[in-house]
Amino acid sequence: MGARAFFLLLAAMSALALPSARAADALTHDKEFWRAIAKNDGKPPAGSSPRELAPELIADLGSTDAELRDGLAYDLLVHWIYQGGLTDDEVRPLMVTLLANLRAGIGERGTDSVFRRSCSALILSVVAARNNERQLPFLTPGEYRTLLDAALAYLADEKDERGFDPEKGWVHSVAHTADLLKFLVRDPRLTPANQTRVLDALRAKLHDAPEPYTHGEDERLARVVISLARHDGLDKESLDAWVRGITLDATFPEKPSPENLRLMTNARHLLTSLAAEISLDERPSDGLDFLRPLVREALRKMF
Repeated sequence: MGARAFFLLLAAMSALALPSARAADALTHDKEFWRAIAKNDGKPPAGSSPRELAPELIADLGSTDAELRDGLAYDLLVHWIYQGGLTDDEVRPLMVTLLANLRAGIGERGTDSVFRRSCSALILSVVAARNNERQLPFLTPGEYRTLLDAALAYLADEKDERGFDPEKGWVHSVAHTADLLKFLVRDPRLTPANQTRVLDALRAKLHDAPEPYTHGEDERLARVVISLARHDGLDKESLDAWVRGITLDATFPEKPSPENLRLMTNARHLLTSLAAEISLDERPSDGLDFLRPLVREALRKMF
């Protein structure tokens, strides 16, 4: 799907999501209400249901209150989406709203709008994980492609890459988008062309990063590569080319500058995290067996 077609589709989907968003705005449950549900193993009080309450929690993903956003909205949505409480048909409209949220205020830096975008990417990763757990995916091929396109567009376009705010908590847009991609690349429908798109997007993010990543983003990005390497339809040629490119990025520059030193640092951290992840993953995998010597050789060149 081309970029223009994707955003036209997303705009249409966003329009469909507006009733749910307006309904969520009308709800005013306080944190005590959500704490009680959390303590009750995610079970809402009599007269309410996850279907009715979930849109309000989606809206709370944009809150600057870390407990409400991360400790209540995130945890309850994970419970209902992944562990049970919402049907496939009830998850779909939530996904539409979450996709629209990825574009809300996109391009801003240092503002609170990033919380809605970043946490929506994280909840979409739970949707993708739910999809992967099914013997038959509940996402249609078109929905899967839309979600993958949205994830890659968000990774490229998000400019607020703060890790942690001491007053408002985790921002973590890069890590959350990596989590989403980690689950998306496990889908059997991932094509070789889209494998290349994902790998190129990861490397481009390192090139565009305004600062070295210091909040575990490299570990989360490495897990995307691990998941891709374990894919039954792995494009080994594409993965080999990517490792060679990252190795080049990790090479100490002949003429150091703040920009190329930042890139070198991020590339080295990613390769190091990738080596650690591979060493800890003992599950049989032809793809990891292929990747392991490539990463080892990259590390030799680094050190």
